[in-house]
Amino acid sequence: MKKLEMKKLVAMALAAGMALTMAAPAAVSASEAAEPAVKRAILDTDMGYLNDDAIVMFMLAQEDSLGNCDFLGITTVGGNSWCASGATAALRQLELIGREDIPVYLGCDVPLMGFRNLDAESKIWGMPEYAGAYWDWGTSYFCDVNERPTDYKNLPSEPKYGYAETEVQDEHAVDFIIEQVHKYPGEVTIFVIGAGTNMALAVRKDPTIVEDAAGVIYMGGAVDIPGNSSSAAEFNWYYDPEGIRICLESPWKSQIDVPNDVAEAVFYTKDIYDRLVENQGNAISNLIVEGQKQRFEDNPEASSYVWDAITAAIWMHPEIATDVQERYLTVDTTYGPNYGRSTSWWTSRNRDVEAGTGMPYGVQKVDVVFDIDREAFWNYYVDILTMDVQ
Repeated sequence: MKKLEMKKLVAMALAAGMALTMAAPAAVSASEAAEPAVKRAILDTDMGYLNDDAIVMFMLAQEDSLGNCDFLGITTVGGNSWCASGATAALRQLELIGREDIPVYLGCDVPLMGFRNLDAESKIWGMPEYAGAYWDWGTSYFCDVNERPTDYKNLPSEPKYGYAETEVQDEHAVDFIIEQVHKYPGEVTIFVIGAGTNMALAVRKDPTIVEDAAGVIYMGGAVDIPGNSSSAAEFNWYYDPEGIRICLESPWKSQIDVPNDVAEAVFYTKDIYDRLVENQGNAISNLIVEGQKQRFEDNPEASSYVWDAITAAIWMHPEIATDVQERYLTVDTTYGPNYGRSTSWWTSRNRDVEAGTGMPYGVQKVDVVFDIDREAFWNYYVDILTMDVQ
């Protein structure tokens, strides 16, 4: 997409989003929404190497190979990585697992309101615990966003696995999302596991995708707990609060959110790594085992969260989610210490989630996942990542 077209698109999104609400009835909950005849997925991601985003990509690729879903493509967005470096990571890892057929599209890493001045913000509201692509990695300073990479074939440093021979698609991520949703009405679920910028622009460019999509599944927000970037906000929704608010306040047929409340209560440990080693049987598990070997050799007690991976697991197997609460959910876009904070409403004396009464205008119902069956999740995790589907 030409720069002028993108500037017009961003301007349109901001102008249309001043109130950040859509004059439409509330969407039904995920539990009430009909299961699509064919499950199709678009992965909107701030991709890295062997990180939680990559695990979702591997899971969806495996399910696609098994015929359980149609993995339409990957769109890159800002967050953990810039769009260019995220595209490089996606393309190369797809090559390494033999899935070059899955297309990758470059999206937007500039938040709707422009880049944050985190150096100034940190002096007023305190240093963020995590700032993703904003960090000048290896230092305690923020990078110069004007020098961020924009060419996925020419990054500032050599990529972890080198450059891919496969190229990104010519079409912009926003247009790809719109095109696919209309091509397969009622069947496409968009995984928004980075910032919400691409999806917000897609909604503002063509609001009819909201009624044609099967739904959206997010990894983001800290609903009933403190944030992991600022004290108030979880990083994905901290990166572009206006973007994610446009997404959340659109009346999709289904919205499911996997917030930090559950994502940071599920730990990947050496026990799970050892199971991958024992069942190692494909290019994906070979890549993971080799990539994580040194870490667990150096520190057998090491652990990490799996964040995004939960989204793919519960999409394929909803029964893995054991505590799902219907909330009316949005994000605070007031510029201040609570910028990007998740805000939710539940049934109480004067509010009724089921009836939609007593709720703020424009805010939509979201199925928020607060807990999962860990045994079932880890069984799925190991099985899908080690399965030989060739």
